[in-house]
Amino acid sequence: MSIRSIQPNLTGYEAQRLEQANAQRQDASKAKGHSDSADRISISDQGRIQANTLKVAQDSDGVRTEKIADIKARIAAGTYQPDSRDIALKMVRQELDVWG
Repeated sequence: MSIRSIQPNLTGYEAQRLEQANAQRQDASKAKGHSDSADRISISDQGRIQANTLKVAQDSDGVRTEKIADIKARIAAGTYQPDSRDIALKMVRQELDVWG
């Protein structure tokens, strides 16, 4: 008596079953109006402007060189007189914004 494994015979049936299941899924998606084409998106002009603004902000180092040069020149000339009350108010506001 010879006993053979049935595994090799099942692989053909399994492949056929998977093909049928895939075909049924494709038919169902086509019936619902889905197509096999890739999805598409469209970005509005405002979205492009916002993306560009974000990129410019990320690329900058956050230093306003013109303002720094102006303050340095005024300090060197002896004409720089900061308003200490205004500075104190801004510092308090900033702390309140952070800590609520």
